[in-house]
Amino acid sequence: MKYLKYILAALVLAQFGANALAGENVKLKIRRIYVDDNVYTPYYAAETEQNHEPGAAQRWVRVAVEYSTSDGWIDELTIDHKALVYHHGGSTPVILSKKVTYMHVGDGNHVSYVYMHPNCVQRYDVRAKNVDIAISISIDGKVVASKMTNRKTKGDWPDNPDYKVSSSHLMDDSETPFWFINYDYKEQIKK
Repeated sequence: MKYLKYILAALVLAQFGANALAGENVKLKIRRIYVDDNVYTPYYAAETEQNHEPGAAQRWVRVAVEYSTSDGWIDELTIDHKALVYHHGGSTPVILSKKVTYMHVGDGNHVSYVYMHPNCVQRYDVRAKNVDIAISISIDGKVVASKMTNRKTKGDWPDNPDYKVSSSHLMDDSETPFWFINYDYKEQIKK
């Protein structure tokens, strides 16, 4: 009986160690990346004391990555979304960037979205066909998968020092009205 607490402690520590190592052996594959400009503000019917107006159905641009994981839980997974956008009438593009860290990612198929606000979309006249995107996924600071498109730009554009990088124009799901749609199928975002 006196050794039982030591045996239980050893089992708990062994399980914790196995879970910590699981992230190192996880398999991750990017299935698809795309840009969608046919996304509109969702409409919510709500009754409040302040009589809020419903959404105006403005157009958003969504950058998406679909990926799969297997062979264990991932404590934290960071996705770096980059979108190369040309200013309206301008010839030099700007890279919009957003890193999102997800917690407790299990085996299966997943999707991560970031959005451009309707004001940004309207100001720069953003269309999906004119946007290149680059995605890199890292676990514990190590990049495990990456993918990019080259519709408008040639070569390795995410690392081009000539392009200005802005990290203030993309928003993760939790910063948008889309967060409450299919909430149970979204990964927990670390804030």
